[in-house]
Amino acid sequence: ITIHDVTLRDGEQTFGVAFSPEERVRIAEALDDLNIPRIEVGMPPASPEIREGIRRVMQRNLKAEIIAFIRTMKEDIDKAIDSGVKSVLLEHIINPYACENAYGVDKAQVIDRIVASVLYAKEKGLKAAFMGWDMTRGDDLDYIKDVYTSVVRQSAPGYLVVVDTVGVAVPRAVGFIFRKLKEWLPNTPLEFHTHNEFGLANAGILEAIREGATAVHTAFNGLGERTGNAATEEVVAMLEIMVGAKTGVVLDRLMDVSILVENLSRRKVPYMKPVVGPGLFELETGIGVDLHRKMLKAGFNVPVQPFLPELVGQNPIKLVMGKNSGAATIEFYLDKLGFKATEDQVQEITEQVKREGRLQRALLTESQFAKICKRVIR
Repeated sequence: ITIHDVTLRDGEQTFGVAFSPEERVRIAEALDDLNIPRIEVGMPPASPEIREGIRRVMQRNLKAEIIAFIRTMKEDIDKAIDSGVKSVLLEHIINPYACENAYGVDKAQVIDRIVASVLYAKEKGLKAAFMGWDMTRGDDLDYIKDVYTSVVRQSAPGYLVVVDTVGVAVPRAVGFIFRKLKEWLPNTPLEFHTHNEFGLANAGILEAIREGATAVHTAFNGLGERTGNAATEEVVAMLEIMVGAKTGVVLDRLMDVSILVENLSRRKVPYMKPVVGPGLFELETGIGVDLHRKMLKAGFNVPVQPFLPELVGQNPIKLVMGKNSGAATIEFYLDKLGFKATEDQVQEITEQVKREGRLQRALLTESQFAKICKRVIR
């Protein structure tokens, strides 16, 4: 499965996020080091600064295919050429209600505009693909069929993208659309771009792949408009670890790139976010810590979590103290800090740690723990 990363385009469309030319280069290099095969580097017509950033990325001669995102407009294609890219992804809305009522174009005009743009891009030596956005809110399947089949027949773009722009397609609907498109266009590569309005982005991606999608569009840390895109790190980990689908992406560098994007986007990664959340491998609950320690003692490095932290470049598992701690955690920290306690004292320390954690609504530090131990162990 090809990962088509959109951090530098759709990710930058996150409210308040703007990458400087230097930041665009730094993120592109990091994605390239991960073996991300396709990087959607930005939208050239959006601003001179974006075009300058794209030019600088192109000067790096990265391994990845660098793709500019543009509208089906001649001037957009010319600006993409000016920025130095060799590949473009052209977009046009294909919700029939929006086409007719917002833009005043009927289906024939939509097809003509797309075909003319794809052909113009190809004439200029660009590798051109097409995505019809807001596809899933239209209720006219024949409209989608007519647009996509006509575009392929008349201009032969390199691939087509199915787009659930506002994240409203349930997974079964995604699968249905792909089955129909494979039926209509059996020789055309199909890809999927979705958003996460109802938390179904990853589920939709799985369904799309099951029905023949060869590439999926994702952004690091789930950046993107509104609720964001499917998260690159989540999709890669999900496909590689759970599904056994090969992406070629280097798993143990996912955390490093997530942190880089977090810092440059100024968008904090949630503490418990899947795959890259900084708190995922902190063990507080007593039963979890007890199982973890007993399995280690028996020679099995099996975490309570679904995978080892080093697989995705996370920090090692850390036992922490708080309101959910049990005796196993207390015994671990007693040994670590050199305290000796009786069974009754361990129980008393455990209760005080629980009480303090509930009172503070936070984890305890080793210094706080040591003070409790000194009060109890006399």
